[in-house]
Amino acid sequence: MQKLRHTVIEGVFGQAKTYHGMAKARFRGLKKVEIQFLLTATALNLKKMIKMLDVEEIKSRLSRKFTDIAQIEKDIFRNFIKKLAIEVP
Repeated sequence: MQKLRHTVIEGVFGQAKTYHGMAKARFRGLKKVEIQFLLTATALNLKKMIKMLDVEEIKSRLSRKFTDIAQIEKDIFRNFIKKLAIEVP
């Protein structure tokens, strides 16, 4: 258990301390420090989850979403131009 703690848990705390500002509390008060800790833990867990997910699948989903959004923007722009052309005498 000591080896597991050394490699897994201490590494997470070291990363939180080094990269996420957990060396010192930024706020005063137990509740505010608790919120800071929970937000940092959430950020670290999200980073772990992203590493576990398939990156290519995420990229393809995002590209499809951006393509859909771009198409919607084009349609809105075309309709706006058509409306301007109709209103101008």
